Amino acid sequence: MRNKHFVRGGLVGACVMAAAAIAGAPHGSSPLLLLAATAAAPARDTVRDSLLVSDSVYQGWKWFHVYCFRCHGEDAIGGVNPAAPDLRWALNPTGGSFPLDSFVSTALNGRAAKGMPAWKVLLDTSAIYELYTYVKARSDGWLKPGRPHRLSDLQSKPQ
Repeated sequence: MRNKHFVRGGLVGACVMAAAAIAGAPHGSSPLLLLAATAAAPARDTVRDSLLVSDSVYQGWKWFHVYCFRCHGEDAIGGVNPAAPDLRWALNPTGGSFPLDSFVSTALNGRAAKGMPAWKVLLDTSAIYELYTYVKARSDGWLKPGRPHRLSDLQSKPQ
């Protein structure tokens, strides 16, 4: 559904740009040449930034890369420690369906039999909730692999 709206929006934008170019063209110019030049112009990027996140998700990413990635892998994809699951699958409704309360309990208390340490000495429940928001964003698929950023990070960069 999103792709259909994206394509429609691009087509409408191209038509508006073409009409504006033809209307503003000097007398005697070929509308077809102007239309071709307008169509070749790069369209404005309207695709959603798949790494732009809220402060909470960003903080969860930071916690994850301090404490969790060694076992659960870069971007929560698993594969580093065979006993540590791919957390994207664990939180996905079609996968393990690991609810928030189970996630918090496991992160705070660990699972010694599976090699999962207890993090309650180093992390409080607010940090665990932020970890959950990050992993859930990866599980839901809207947060792509890589280092996420916040809007405030983009605004503070010098132009």
